[in-house]
Amino acid sequence: MKNVFFALLTITAFTVFSGCNNDDDDPGTTIKNEFTYDGTTYALAKGFLNDVGANLNSSHDWDIFLVTAGVDKSGFSLTGQGEIVYLDLNTDSSTGLKAGTYNWADVRNAFTIVPGSEVFLDYNLDTFSGTKVAFTDGTVDIAIDGTETTITFTLTADGKTLTGEWKGVLEDI
Repeated sequence: MKNVFFALLTITAFTVFSGCNNDDDDPGTTIKNEFTYDGTTYALAKGFLNDVGANLNSSHDWDIFLVTAGVDKSGFSLTGQGEIVYLDLNTDSSTGLKAGTYNWADVRNAFTIVPGSEVFLDYNLDTFSGTKVAFTDGTVDIAIDGTETTITFTLTADGKTLTGEWKGVLEDI
């Protein structure tokens, strides 16, 4: 009888302890704060938001600048040298950027990304020199959790795909 008891105790303990492992807890998706274009990956350090104002069709223009470590703000403008992903987004809100998917369009309407959006590579904002490549297609997904914004994007520039993601607090400029 003792052997049966110990056998059942061993089987129970084995079942309890083997049923738990580290991958049972979902730590969530880690945002990398980077973008990749033409085979090169760039680390994104900060994000900036600019309220451009109302459009003529009751949509509202919000510009996002995601920048590498060499770029910062000075007053109401950006300064320095580095890489910038510039997103010209339009919402139906004048009180702030809204969560949702922004699709490429040639006309400003709510939840669109429009021409003028571009990527700046090794760009010097003081001398306006470096490479600028205009986006021609793509989507941007925005998620907002309190003051933190998550931006995931897939865009086309010069026939090449630019993908990236950023999460943090957008600073006003």
